[in-house]
Amino acid sequence: MAVLIEHEKRKAEILEKAFSLFVEEGYEDVTFQKIADRCGITRTTLYIYFKNKREIFRWSIKQLLSSIEQQIVSIARTEGISAAECLEKTLCIVLDECERNVNLFKVLLPYLLQMQKSGGNVKYVIERRIVKLQHFINVILIRGRDSGEFDPVLSIKDMYALILSVVESAVFRLAVIGARDLASSRATMSFVLDRIRGGRSR
Repeated sequence: MAVLIEHEKRKAEILEKAFSLFVEEGYEDVTFQKIADRCGITRTTLYIYFKNKREIFRWSIKQLLSSIEQQIVSIARTEGISAAECLEKTLCIVLDECERNVNLFKVLLPYLLQMQKSGGNVKYVIERRIVKLQHFINVILIRGRDSGEFDPVLSIKDMYALILSVVESAVFRLAVIGARDLASSRATMSFVLDRIRGGRSR
C-alpha cells in the first residue's frame, strides 16, 4: 500500500513539473527528455509512470475534468437544491475552473492543432473527454424540465447546445484571444440560464 501511495505521489509531482514546462515552452517544444530533466529523473524512470509526453499532457487534462466532475457530483447530492440552482452552480464551477486553469488552455490549442495535423480526430477526443460532464448537465436539465423549472418549449438537446456554446466560447477566449478572465462569458451564461428558465426570475 505504501509503495502505491509513493507511486501516485511521484506521478503527481511529475505531472505538476511537466505542466509547468508545457506552459513555459509550449507543447511542441517540450520533449520527454526535458520532462525527465525537469523532474530530476532519467528517461527510463519516467517511462515507469508515462509512455510519452502526450500521455502526460492528457493526464493534466484528466485531472482538471476530474476536479470539475467531483465538485458537480457534490452539488447534485446537496439536499433541497433546485435544478435551476444546481445548473447555475455547475456552470459557475466550469467557468471558474477554466479561468483558474488559463495556462492549460494556452497549451491545449497547439496540442490539438498538432493532433489534427497528424491526422488525429480532434472532435472525437474532445467529446470523449467531456462525456461525463455532458451526462451530469443533461441529468440536471432533465430534472429541471420534469419539475417544471425549465422552459418546456426547449428540448434537452437545445438547452445543452446553448450551454456548450458558452463554454466553447469561454475556452476560445482563453486559448486564442488570451483573455485573463471570463466576465463576458459569465454575462452570456446568465442570459442563457434565464432563457432556459423561460425568462422567469431566480
